[in-house]
Amino acid sequence: MAPVEPAAEWRVIDGNGLPWRQYRSIHLDFWDGLRLLPGSIWLPIVAISLLGLGVFAMNEWSVGRIRVAGEGVSRTLGMQNEVIALRSQLVDLESAQRGYLLTTNSRYLAPYEAALPELHVISAKLRSLAAADSEVLALVTRLEELRGIKIAEVTASISLTQRGDRASAMAILRTGEGRKVMDDFRAVAQELLQLLDSRLGALRVEQTRSLVLSRYAFAALALLTLALILLVVRLFVANSLRREEQRYEEEHERRRLEVIIEDRTRELSRLTTHLQSASEQEKSEIARDLHDEMGGLLTAAKMDLAWLQGRSITMDPEVREKLDELVRTMTEAMHLKRRVVENLRPALLDHFGLPTALEAYFDETCKRAGLACRTSIPEDTAPIPQPLAIALFRVGQESLTNIIRHAKARNVEMMFEVTDAGYHLTVSDDGVGIDPERARSSHGLAGMRHRIVSLDGNFDIRSVPGEGTRLDVLVPFAATEGQGYQLSR
Repeated sequence: MAPVEPAAEWRVIDGNGLPWRQYRSIHLDFWDGLRLLPGSIWLPIVAISLLGLGVFAMNEWSVGRIRVAGEGVSRTLGMQNEVIALRSQLVDLESAQRGYLLTTNSRYLAPYEAALPELHVISAKLRSLAAADSEVLALVTRLEELRGIKIAEVTASISLTQRGDRASAMAILRTGEGRKVMDDFRAVAQELLQLLDSRLGALRVEQTRSLVLSRYAFAALALLTLALILLVVRLFVANSLRREEQRYEEEHERRRLEVIIEDRTRELSRLTTHLQSASEQEKSEIARDLHDEMGGLLTAAKMDLAWLQGRSITMDPEVREKLDELVRTMTEAMHLKRRVVENLRPALLDHFGLPTALEAYFDETCKRAGLACRTSIPEDTAPIPQPLAIALFRVGQESLTNIIRHAKARNVEMMFEVTDAGYHLTVSDDGVGIDPERARSSHGLAGMRHRIVSLDGNFDIRSVPGEGTRLDVLVPFAATEGQGYQLSR
C-alpha cells in the first residue's frame, strides 16, 4: 500500500476570511480500501453476499421449473384443442355424408370438402405436439387410424352417389361400420382428453410448488437486501459528518473562486473599455493633428507647386513634366491623408450624425471593393450620444472590413433604424459565412461584442455556411454619455 500523507491542514484565505481545507493527494487502491474497513462491516457484507448468491441460484432453479411447466401446460392445452377440433371436423364430415346421401344435393358437400384438408393439418399439429410423449403419441396414432377409416368410408359413399349408385352408398351407410368407427374414435378421443387432463393437473401442481418456492426465495432475498441496506446506511451515517464538512468547505471555496473570477472579469472589462476609449481618444487626436498640421503643410506645398507651374512656361519640357508628376503625387497624398483621417475619426460622424456617416462609409468602401451595397437609414433622427455613435460606427466599420477580407461576398446590406427599444443596426452579406470555431476565437468579433455589451446592448451574429452572415446590434436609449466611452474633441 502506498504511503498515506497527512489528510488536511486548516488555513484562512486573506481578503475573504473563508476557512477551507487544502487536501493533498492520497494514492490508495481497492484492496487498500477494503483493509481500511472494520471487520464488523465487511464480514457481514461478505456473508450476506454469499447467502444472496445462494438464494438467487435457488430462485433461478425455481423459475426454470416454472418455465418448463408452463411450456408443458401450453403444449397440453394445444393438444386438447387439436383433439376437440379433430373430433368436431369428423362430426361435420359425417353430417355432410348423411345430408348428401339423403338429398343428393351437392350443397351438403361443402363441409366435407372444407374438412378434408383441415383434418390433415390438425393431425400434423397433434402429432408434432405429442412427439415427446410416447403414451400420448400411441393414442394420437390410434386416432389417426380411425380418422383414416372414417374418411375412406365417407369418401366411398359420396363417390358412389356421385356416379349414380345411390343404393350401394346407402348399403354402406346401413352396415353401421361408420357409426362403430365414430364410437371408437370418440372413446379414444375421450381417453386422450382424460390423460391430458391428468397431465395438465400435474403440471399445474408443479407450477404452484415452484412458484411458492420462488416466492420464498424472493422473500429471503428481500430480507438479505434489507440487511445489506442497513449496513450501507450505517456506513453513510458514519461518514455523513465528514462529507458534510467537506461539502461545506468546497462550497466556501467555490464561492471564494467565484468572487475572484467576478472581480477579475470586472477588472478586465473595465480595462478593455478603458483601452478602447483611449484608442478612440488617440485616433481623434491623431486625426486632428493630421487634418490641421499635415493638411496645412500639404496645402502649402501644393500652392507652391501651383506657383512653380505658373512660371514653368519658359522652362524645359522635362522640368514641366516633373512638376506635373509632383502635383499628381501631392494630390494623391492629400487624398490618402483624407482617407486616413476619415478612418481614424470620420468628420461626417461629428458634423452630420451617425446615419449619414454609416451610409457614406458603406457606399464609398463598397465602391472601392467592388461590392454592390444597399443602405437604409432614417430620414431624420434626434442627435445620438457621442459614445453610442462612435461605438455603433466602429461595429459597422469592423463588420464591413471582415466582409471584404473574408466573406467573398457580392452584395452587402446595411440598415440603421430607431425603434422603441433603441438604436438598431443590421449588416448582412451573401458570402461564405463564418466558421463557428473561427467566430469563437475572433478578436474582432470579441471587440465588437464588448463595445455593445458595455453599452447594455444586445449583440447577435448568425451565419449559415454558403448563405452569408447577418449581424444584429441593438443598443437601448439608456446608454447615454455616462456609459461606455468618454471622448473629447
